[in-house]
This record gives sequence, C-alpha cells and structure tokens, in this order.
Amino acid sequence: MRAAPGSLGWLVGKQLGWQWRGLTGGQRTGLIALLVAVTLITLFLYMALRALLRDVNLNAPLPDQVFGPVLLAQVFFFTLMVSAAVTAALEALFTRGDLDLLLHSPTPPRTVLASRALGVMLSTALTAALFLVPLLLILLVLGVWRGLGLLGWWVAASALAASLGLWLTLGLVGWIGVRRTRTVASVIGALFGASVFLVSQWPNMMGGAGRDRIALFSALAQISPGQGGWPGRGSLLWLPVRAAWLEPGPLLALLVGAALILAGTISALTRRFTQGVQEAGEAGGRRAATAPGGTRPLRFASGGQATLLKEWRLILRDPEVLSRTLLQLVYLLPLFLSIARGSVSGAVGAALVLLTANLASNLARLTLDAEDAPDLLITAPRSPAALRREKWLAAVLPTALLGVIGLLLLATRGALSPGVPASLLLFPLVLLGTGGAALMVLWQPLPLRRADAFRKRESRPLVNVVASLVFQSGLSATAYAVTQGQAWGLVTLIVALAALGLVFSLRKSDVR
Repeated sequence: MRAAPGSLGWLVGKQLGWQWRGLTGGQRTGLIALLVAVTLITLFLYMALRALLRDVNLNAPLPDQVFGPVLLAQVFFFTLMVSAAVTAALEALFTRGDLDLLLHSPTPPRTVLASRALGVMLSTALTAALFLVPLLLILLVLGVWRGLGLLGWWVAASALAASLGLWLTLGLVGWIGVRRTRTVASVIGALFGASVFLVSQWPNMMGGAGRDRIALFSALAQISPGQGGWPGRGSLLWLPVRAAWLEPGPLLALLVGAALILAGTISALTRRFTQGVQEAGEAGGRRAATAPGGTRPLRFASGGQATLLKEWRLILRDPEVLSRTLLQLVYLLPLFLSIARGSVSGAVGAALVLLTANLASNLARLTLDAEDAPDLLITAPRSPAALRREKWLAAVLPTALLGVIGLLLLATRGALSPGVPASLLLFPLVLLGTGGAALMVLWQPLPLRRADAFRKRESRPLVNVVASLVFQSGLSATAYAVTQGQAWGLVTLIVALAALGLVFSLRKSDVR
C-alpha cells in the first residue's frame, strides 16, 4: 500500500530516494561490489575466528575489563556520527532550498520537519555503517545473539546524534551563516577522520612505539567498573555499553530516551521554522516599503588585490578544497615528526619542498583552470595577462608562506641540517618549487568548472604529468642533497629546471 502524497511516509520515501541517488549516483554496480566485499570479509573472519573462539562463551555477560575499550569505541563512533549529522542537517534544512516551499504547502510543518529529521538520522547511521555492519554480521554468524544489542545501540546513537547535529547546525548557522557552517563542518569532519590515523601513529611519531603501546594498554585496563575511581556497573556511564550487549533494561532505556529527545527536537524545530517563515514574510513586506537610503556603500578592492582576494575567498569557501588540503597535511605529519627526530637525516627539507610544490600545483588548478565565469573575466577592465599573473600569485603566495614558516620552525629545532648555509639554500628551493609547479599549470591550462574540480578527472597530457613529477621530484632530491652537503644535487636541480623549460616550450594560451 502506497503512502498518501504529503504524508510522513511519503516524504520519508522521497527522502530515502534522494539519499539513495546521492549515495550511489544512480548506479548499483558500486553498491553490489561493496556488499560482495563485505560478505567475503565476513566469511573469511568467521572461518578464522570459529576455531579460536570455539570454547569461549560469547553470550556471557560482558567482562569488566572490556567496558573501557567498548565505551571509548562508542564515543568515537558517536562523535563521527555527530559530525556527519551536522553536514546532513545543513543539506536538509538549508542547502537543498525546498524547505520554505514545503512549509508553505498544505502539508503540516511538523510532518515536513519530521521527515527531514529522519533523513538526517539515516545519513548519520550510514556514516558508521561501514564499521558496524561487518562487526554485527561477524557476531551473528558466530552465534552471538547478544550482538543484536549493537543494532539497538546503533539506532539510538543515530537518533541522539541527529538531534545534536540539528541543534549544532542551527546554532552555527545563526552565528556564522550557512556558507561558513558548511566549511566548518567539512573541515571538522576531515580533521576528525584524520585523528584516527594520528592516534594509530602516535607511538611511532613519539619514538617509543613498544613502551607507549604498553602504557596505552595499561591505561585502558584501568577504565573499568569499580577500578581507579570509576563508578560501578550500575552507573549511567556504562549504560551504552550494557545496552550494546543486549541487556534489556539499559537497551530499552536508551531507545526510549533517544526517541523522546528526537521527538522533542522535531517539536522545537517546528516552532522555530514556522516562526522564521512568518517573520521572513513580514520582514520582506517591511523592506519593500522602506527606502534603501540607509544602506552602506559597497567597497571594492582595486587592481591585483581584488583578484587575489576573490581567489582566496573562493578557496576558503570551498569545503572540499579545505578538507583535502588539511588531510594532505595531516597524513604527512607523522612523516615529518619521525624525520625531524633524525630517523631519516636531512630528509625533512626534501619532504617539505615536495609537499609545498604539490600543494601549489593543486591550488593553481583551482585558481587558473577552475573558473565558472570566464566570459565575465574576459570583459573585465584588466588585461588577460595581468589576471593570469594574479591567479598564479593566489596559488603561490599561501603555499610559499606555509613552506617558509615550516622551514623556520624546523630550523629552530635543528632538524634541517647542521650547516647554516645549507639550511638557507632550502628557502629558494621552496620558492622555486611553489612558483614552478604553479607555472606548469599556467602554461598548460585545462579549463573546467570549479564544481567539477574534484569530481571530474580530465586526462591531462602525459608529457605534462611526467614533467610535473620530474620537476617536483628533482627539487626534492636537490633539497636532500643540499642538507647532506652532496654535489650531485646540482644534477637533480638541472633536471628539474629542464622539465620546467620543457613545459614552457610547449606552453599554450589560457585565454578563454
């Protein structure tokens, strides 16, 4: 039986269809391959663990020693889900642009907001599905019926995370606006995902892997009921752990509490949005009757400053650019720390030269190639050559500044080279790497829409790809040779400059 148009079931069905298209892109191949992979992994783990756990009563009450690790894992997943809920709530309430239309329709506002809240809850649950579904399947195939409690905790945590995400989104939008909220949510999500990698690499970064792991396990063992000042098993602190292991009372309390909180959030959202729609209509009428004489005059920057500010603002407003850039830096942080401790002597300068050159190339792809209004720029009162130079500077200046600051910090720690002249030679190499990498993009343009910068992969000419790789690798090798006082660095520098010269000889016009 199909739900009536405008009902909660009908709206939730539309929400599910929209999220399905967003998840799969209308293609089922990827989803089927993912399901097959999860099934094969589950069968492999079942065969590996069946003999090992044959004599263990897996349906017994959870031992006190594992309460701490389980609670920490639940906190991790819940935080991940809250981060996803903020992004989903921002999309459902503000980005899609159809909420005002639905609130003015004959459909009750509470029904509209309930469908959106349930959609946010579903998106939140899908965030943790990649981890929780295989774990749940493994528990079930091993005959652990208590594993069904994990499913109940997952539903309750999704409802709580969706409620918290909705309130955080409304607060952030009211404070900094929709556009900045989207950027903040994307950056926080990227950093939070990278934090897992950093935690896993922490012993290696600190240089005492074995000792730190033992200390970590000892600290986790102290987080258990009745140990080290922690409350007993009956405390509310351990309620999520007991609920996940299918203890009826805690699981029922968690589910009922999450449902009540989600219902209260929907009720509060209904009042907030209906009042907002009414106030927006009244304010629009007042603005139409008011003369615009009290508005402040607009201020415009002039010349190259305007182009630089425009490009930097577009980069800062692009959540995907920021998240990818931050992830690139975060994932290289363990390498830098291990190198700075002297495990790979002299290589930290080479790594920094390579990182800044690669980052400058990526930013140049956005400032020089990704332009949504090329016709508008052509008609601007600026020469095309001046615009191209300013767009090139917009990509080079931030990365060169980042590289110089990094070199100064590493030099103060003595991590670059024992010789001061050799360390000073790294500064021009950083400037050459950032400027040259961006010049290669300037000389070999490949126009695309900014919205497709990370979604559409045009095939660049092979000579450009090889020349860019040779240039960045050659400068990185030169930096390593400089810090080691080796003369062969002159050869790699000549090779890098030859690659740059090759791209210059094949340069094209990027006037569009």
